[in-house]
Amino acid sequence: MWDESGEQHGLKRRYHLHIPGFIYVALVLVIAVTAMNSQNNLLFWIFGVLFSGLLISGIFSGWMMLGLRVKRLDPEHGTVGGALVVRYAVTNRSRFFPAFNVHIEERPARGRTSWNNALRPGGAWIMHIGPRETVHGEATFPAVRRGEARFEKLRIWTTFPFGIVKKSITFTQLQHTFIHPRLYELRRRVLDTVVPHSDVGTRISSRPGAGDDYFGLREYRPGDSLRHVAWKRTATRDELICIERSRPSPPRIRVVLNLSKATADLCGDELAFEQARDLEEQAISLAASFVHLADLAGYAVGLTVSGGDLPAIPVRGSRRHRSRIMAGLASIDLDRARKSTGTLPVSDADRSAMVIIHPHAIDPKLGRVDGWHLSAVQLAALVVAEIGRDITVGAPAATGVIASDRAAQPKAEVAA
Repeated sequence: MWDESGEQHGLKRRYHLHIPGFIYVALVLVIAVTAMNSQNNLLFWIFGVLFSGLLISGIFSGWMMLGLRVKRLDPEHGTVGGALVVRYAVTNRSRFFPAFNVHIEERPARGRTSWNNALRPGGAWIMHIGPRETVHGEATFPAVRRGEARFEKLRIWTTFPFGIVKKSITFTQLQHTFIHPRLYELRRRVLDTVVPHSDVGTRISSRPGAGDDYFGLREYRPGDSLRHVAWKRTATRDELICIERSRPSPPRIRVVLNLSKATADLCGDELAFEQARDLEEQAISLAASFVHLADLAGYAVGLTVSGGDLPAIPVRGSRRHRSRIMAGLASIDLDRARKSTGTLPVSDADRSAMVIIHPHAIDPKLGRVDGWHLSAVQLAALVVAEIGRDITVGAPAATGVIASDRAAQPKAEVAA
């Protein structure tokens, strides 16, 4: 997702004398000095050939690059532990000159939201671009940190034909996306434990469908089963009347992330600042994993962040809605001032199952009485492996979590 228009401006062209080119120039100078001192015709001839190669390399690569334009296409998002794939469209506007050996790289942006703070460098390479041709390339950036990744400048360069002179063009194209929190594969019974097997978390749909609840009556349509015919109502009319059922509504769950305490307030005799910050990141990852698991199971999911600026996200069920929740979790800035909230301003909490996730100590006053309280310290007991990697999660460094009996029940059941 991008908030800027993505238009390009501010082209900057440069020649670079990299290490192979520097060695080549040094060799040309040595031969030139030697030829002038010895007045050897063979050395003058070699100097002329080498110097001509230097000129041809610079002029040819310059002409080749003049007609190139590159545009960064819109990636969806990245996930910590995975990779962000960025695609580029490179157009050769020249009528006669093709382009060879074109490299694409991102330049670091300014500010704390620069992409290089959340991603490791990556690059794309295109072997050949014909005249008046557009070729697509892609670069893979390993994601190492959650948050916003802002892109500003991208550079295309080549050393064709001889690898001596490096010619580059830098474009400015402002765009940004989000790196979602790390996802873990939760144990099979976690969701069944949190969501009770009752009418809590479910509701009757207001749309017709293929469910079991009564929705209304309508006229018979070709293809309707005779089992759906309302015979008593049909007997009073001259046409068939069918019973219409409501559309099944998925179970509903609201994930509440407790970030009401600042990182410094979590520190104590057992926790250092770095450990407290790691627990907050684990709590965010645990909330994202619950959202991911519930979405895969067909549940409608909502999110509330207690203590943050993120507005409560309503309970919905769609891929776009899941991306909205993940983007909200990715945008959480743990360095901002926290807001202490005694109650949750959630309008639909009475019809949704609730799981409250805490970084360290559990506050049973937050959320409903029947809500399930979990701590980031319990991550090792709830998780099987990290999604995308076959690595089991080790025990957290922090200990001494204050958990209620209700919070300990799903831990014991899931770990079984």
